[in-house]
Amino acid sequence: MGKVKIGLGEFFCLTVLFELGTALVVNLGMESGRDAWLSILLGCVAGLMVFTGYAYLYRKQPDLPFTAYSRKLLGKYIGTPVALAYIILYINLAARDLRDGSTMLAMATMHNTPLFILSVLMLLSGAYVLHKGLEVLGRTSMVFAVVVMLIGLFGTLMLMLSGTINLNRLLPVLENGIQPVLASVIHQNYMFPFGEMVCFTMLMPYLANVKKGPWVIAAAMLFSALLLSFTMALNISVLGEDIVERSPLPLMPTISKISISDFIQRVDIFVVMVLIIGVFFKMAVFFAAALIGISDLFKLPYRRMLYPCALIILFTSMLDARSFIEHLDEGGTLLYRVYPYLMIVIPVLLVIVTAVRDHFSAPRPG
Repeated sequence: MGKVKIGLGEFFCLTVLFELGTALVVNLGMESGRDAWLSILLGCVAGLMVFTGYAYLYRKQPDLPFTAYSRKLLGKYIGTPVALAYIILYINLAARDLRDGSTMLAMATMHNTPLFILSVLMLLSGAYVLHKGLEVLGRTSMVFAVVVMLIGLFGTLMLMLSGTINLNRLLPVLENGIQPVLASVIHQNYMFPFGEMVCFTMLMPYLANVKKGPWVIAAAMLFSALLLSFTMALNISVLGEDIVERSPLPLMPTISKISISDFIQRVDIFVVMVLIIGVFFKMAVFFAAALIGISDLFKLPYRRMLYPCALIILFTSMLDARSFIEHLDEGGTLLYRVYPYLMIVIPVLLVIVTAVRDHFSAPRPG
């Protein structure tokens, strides 16, 4: 995999689809009520601040994934357990996204299809693309990014023509002050989906352009935040705050409001398409990050570990929780109490170690 290089356009599309993921169809940021669109934007600002740390480490070690330079900076006995923890993190996140996607798909349209079958089909499609290589994943993302953008434009235009958008439902802004918005950012929005960009520390060594790469990824994060914020504002302006807060998939009833002369109706299938595309790319990126980490840490061929890792992800997903409610509760706990240590604390520690080493190793005049 040392010769693999992914272009900037491909990385931009891959980042956008990763960030949209399941976040596009769920009630993201609704802890802040009708100001959810604002909490998403503030969450992106916090996420970009965290990403600057990842970009700093990447510029210092552009040829090494996170698992490699954590061992280089922290030493064998501390760095190896840290690298193993990140591999487990990526496998866990891939499994959780697989469970999210298959459950939401069953809730949305495939009510009688067993969850196991949906999970197997989604995971096999991701494994097949990764078996072809990271370049194929990048090129595929460019195609499906266009599809998602076209679906978004079509849905927005149809809602406008249907006359179902009422912007007054977004008012007043900050009715209860800034505190609910900040609480939503702290509890969810800075970590999901923006903090999950830690997995890109495993993919960034394959960037074709070291200097422009982090800027392109940051631009993709900002673009994704604008799309997510716009989508939540659209959901609230069509359905109202109460319905969006109670709905697990608010984009579905929002799109179902499209009705033009009793001719264009029942376009919910587009939401299902966006859901499948988003889950596929988010799961695939976590899957790829785990494989790169396993290959780096254990010196095993990338493709040899692909299907064993897929089986681990599958059974982790199925045994994750007994119900979707339990799955969501567990996710909230991990998001608020566990993931920040791996997505913020350890990277900040590595940034400090790198800065100190650079300071003392810098040549002194005279």
